[in-house]
Formats: sequence, structure tokens, C-alpha cells
Amino acid sequence: MLEKKKPFIKKKKEKVFFTSTPKRKLKEKRNPENELTGIYKQGQGNFGFVDTVDEKTWEKKWYFVHESKKLDAFEGDEVAFEIKVFRGKPEAIIKKVLKRSESLIVGTLQIAKTSGFVISKNPLIKTDIFIPWKFLWGFTNGSQVAVQILKWEGKNPEGRIIETLGDLPEGREDIYRIAFEMWARRKFSENIQEELKGLPKNIETHTSKYRKDFRNLLTYTIDGAESKDLDDAISIEKIETGYRLYVHIADVTHYVQEDSHLDREARKRGTSVYLCDQVIPMLPTELSNGLCSLHPGEDKLTLTCEIEIDIHGNMKKTAVYESVIHSDFRLTYREIDEILLWEIKVWDTLQFWNIFSSKLQNNLQILKSLTEILSKYKYNKWVLNFEFPETKIVLDTAGNPIEYKKYERYDSYKIIEECMVLANEAISRQFEKYPFLYRVHELPDEEDVEKFAKIITSVDSSIVFPKEKWIKPKQFQQILEELKKSPKLQYFQKLLLRSLTKARYSEKNFGHFWLALDFYSHFTSPIRRYPDLQIHRIMKEIITKKYNPDRKHHYQEILPKVARRSSETSERAEKMEYKVRDFMACKYMQDKIGQEFSWRISGMIEKWFFVELPDTIEWF
Repeated sequence: MLEKKKPFIKKKKEKVFFTSTPKRKLKEKRNPENELTGIYKQGQGNFGFVDTVDEKTWEKKWYFVHESKKLDAFEGDEVAFEIKVFRGKPEAIIKKVLKRSESLIVGTLQIAKTSGFVISKNPLIKTDIFIPWKFLWGFTNGSQVAVQILKWEGKNPEGRIIETLGDLPEGREDIYRIAFEMWARRKFSENIQEELKGLPKNIETHTSKYRKDFRNLLTYTIDGAESKDLDDAISIEKIETGYRLYVHIADVTHYVQEDSHLDREARKRGTSVYLCDQVIPMLPTELSNGLCSLHPGEDKLTLTCEIEIDIHGNMKKTAVYESVIHSDFRLTYREIDEILLWEIKVWDTLQFWNIFSSKLQNNLQILKSLTEILSKYKYNKWVLNFEFPETKIVLDTAGNPIEYKKYERYDSYKIIEECMVLANEAISRQFEKYPFLYRVHELPDEEDVEKFAKIITSVDSSIVFPKEKWIKPKQFQQILEELKKSPKLQYFQKLLLRSLTKARYSEKNFGHFWLALDFYSHFTSPIRRYPDLQIHRIMKEIITKKYNPDRKHHYQEILPKVARRSSETSERAEKMEYKVRDFMACKYMQDKIGQEFSWRISGMIEKWFFVELPDTIEWF
């Protein structure tokens, strides 16, 4: 008896994301004049999107990309594309991958006889990454690694292992997995390690000779107790006309020479990233926590901004010096609050071993009186003062979140903030005639402001808006004061914040709307921000009279690129911190399913809303 044939059933083709584009399509004719550039973002299916920015209006746009039109683009790749209209809607056709993403793909390494493959943990990436044998030295089969795509010419994309998850701090693998997938790098290259070996471990006598010597001034740092990169210190004197404030900033450029391996890596990273209890530094710890950090009891090279302020808070005179200091005290925010409340008394022992003296007590009282004047002066200039709680996540030794709470705020935060903002403004004003980098916050769009006003009045009719068009800090601050009377303050503040533009770095000065300042730069954190390090280099050349037409041309050429890169890395770091925070929130709440909580609505969109718990965890 013949066996009955089974009916033919056509199997559904399994979706494979990031499939390689046939070479014939890669060789299609291009017309660069019709092309735009953007960043490719992978969708949940085979399709994707291209994000781009209009260079004239700075307006962000995105275009849908069909799976047949994406070539071999990966998430985060910079691409050239054309716009075509399909069924009445504009779509993007990717013509070329211009630059591979800096983001890493985390997965499991499988080693064969002559090569290896990394199998991604990302469900959107089902293509294995080929690793040539020359890049496998030192790695073992089954290792968890982070790989960067180099090219895609054959069946599989080819990559190189950049990081390994095997030697990470215990229980922090998830934090670094998120960080690696969002471009971060933990390790520094061998070239950088070699440069570090050649750096001087002590301040040479000939180096400090031509610097202004501030070692006789009473000087101290004010930071969190956990901080290791201390890049700013304060000195202050009471003078006849008011106050003389000295803001000393670590002279990182003395050690990081322009275009060195250290400099190029710092520019690439752009910023240090702070993720729960982990730090991915912009500079190696030998510099960030050692040579450049302004530890007490050690002579350190600095750039000092000296500012004279009258009794009304007006800045009367500024000067900048290459300097050398000797910090006398390392103080914490908590200690400053306790000192100013007279809870710490003379001869008490401070956290970092020093004995509290009457001289320091008197000096801190002078600092407090100055910052109170500055705060009042700032309020009268209509500076926007938002009040958002910060989140502190406490992890156990296994990396599990055991506490999720509001970060404790100290009054001393305002003291150090006033001093740093003043120094940043002073520097920006003093060097405005030279090529420079600014931290800009431009005027909000009128349409966004009108949308905000409509939403607020529909929710709370008691809030009164100015009759005139309110696109000045003064009107915004008046509204902010009105909002603080409402129980819906946090919700309203978030809406107001979304109506403002994003701050960014620029080689052109557009002022800082939020701070109500015509001039503002980032000068005070060169250990953890590249823009600060960059302007230090410019300032030092001007101070030492090494600045010339060639250097002017050089800076005019590179500063737009540095500004763009610094803005990108700053935004990426912020997104990374949010993503780790949200991941830890999910981890923290996973054993609390079924429990009831009190919460308040913190945001709304069509058909959905956000709620926030007292511990700052936000739910969608």
C-alpha cells in the first residue's frame, strides 16, 4: 500500500533582521547632490528609520525606511539617503553607509578552527558577527564580549572585540552591557597606557616658576563624599568694595597635549558617564583621580579665574592665570551645611581627617554671604529655577538595587553652583573676541510656548499668563512662580521644560536663555567634559602669548566639529544614565508585582499617562 503523501505546507520565512544587501544594489548609481545624511534607527521589524536634522532650521525629522531600501545599515550608522514619495508619504532610500556606529554589540563568542563568531543578545540582531582569527588572541570560547562592526562585505558583518564582560566589577555586567550598546568604552588603548607612563608624577620646579602662586591662600574643595575626580577648588577674601573670589580649576591640558592619543580619546568620549555606583571616565583614572585631581595636602597645577564682585552681586573685574595651588581641606556638601548651621564646632574632626578651624569657619561665612548676594542677583535677572528631585539608586554587592530614593539635597549645592556659574560667565565674557566654545540655550519656539499655555489653562484655569508674548526669561520665571503654587507643580514643570530648546555646545554665542546670560561657557570641569578642556587650551595660548593667526585659523576650523561632537556625547551620556536608571527600576520592582502603591500623575500623552512613586520611580 502506497503511503499517502502529506499536503505541501509553505513555511513562513523567518524574519532575519540586518540582512546583507546584494552587491549589485550596493553598486547602484548615486547622485550626491540629491542626498541627505542621517542616523539609521532599527525598528521592531525588518524596517527602520533615518533621523536627520535640517542644517538651516535645526529641526529634527525622521523618515521611514523599507527593508529593501536600507542596504546593510545597522542601528546608529551614519548614512547617505535620498527621499522618495511612496503612496503620498516621503520615505528614505539609503544609498551608502558613511560611518559605522560606535555602539558595541554584546554577545557570546564562539570560536571555530580558523575564526570566531559573536552571537548577539539583542533580539533585533539575528546575524552573527564574524571575528577574524587575528582578533581572537587572548579570548576563550563562550566569553561574553562587546564587538564593534568594522565592515560588511560577505555573508556576515565583520567585527573586532573591543571589551570583555569577564573582568567587570561583580554584579555590574548589566550596567556595562547597556553602556557598551550605547557607545561607551571602559578600557583605554595600549598607546594611551604608554603616554601615561611618560607623564611627570610630581610638579617640576621649572613648571611652577612662571605660574601665579596661590599656595598661601586658604583653599578647599566642596564635593560629594564619594567623589574621586576633584577638578575645582575655592578661595575667597573680603575686600573693601565687596569680595574677591578665586575659582581654581585643574590644569588638565598640561598633561593632555593636543592631538595626543589621550586627547583624541577624550574628544571621542566627550564626557565621563556616571551609572549608579560605576563611572566610565573620559580620562584614565591615573589622571582623573590622581595627577589632575585637587587632593588636599598636595601642590597642583591649575587655571585660576579671579573675580571681584561688589556688594550688589555685580562682576567688576576678572583675570585668569596659570597657577599652582595647595588645597587645605576636602569638604563635603553635608559638612558645609552642618558647619553653616553651627552643628560642627571648631576643633571637631572632619570626614577627610582635617581639624575644623576658626579660620575656615570665618572663610565659609564670607562665602555664604557672597553666594546669598549672587543668588538674589540671579533671581532679579530672571533665571529659571526648576525643582526636580534627583534619584539615588543603592546597589548591593551582587549589583541588585536595594534602595531607590530621592537624592538628598544640601543647601551647599547652591553655594558651589553659584561660584561655578559665575566663573563660567566670567571666562566666556573675557575671551569673546577669540574663537571659543559656548554652552548655549536658545530662545524657545513660539508655537511650543503657545501649546504649553493651552495645556496649562485647560488643566488649571487659576494660572494667569502674561498678556504679552512671553519668550523672555522674565515671563518664564513669573509663570514658574505661579506653577509652584499648584499641587501639580512637577507635571507642569516637565511640560514647561519640554517647551524649551535643548542646551548644546556651539562655536557661536547665542546666549543662555535658561540662565538669563548673554555669555556662558563650560570651564569648570575639564577632567570630565571635553569642551572645558578644549577652551583651557585656547585660554592658555592667549595667556602665554602663543596665540597667533595660524592658531586662530586652526581653532576656527576645529571648533564646529568639537561642538557638534561634544553635544552628541553629552546627549548620549544622558540617555545612557536614564536607560540604566529605568533598567534598575524594573529590577527593583520585579518582586513587588501585585502590591499597591500611592502615586501621582507625572505626565500625559494621547491614551496613556505616566505616574511617579514617592521614591521617584516613574511608570508608563
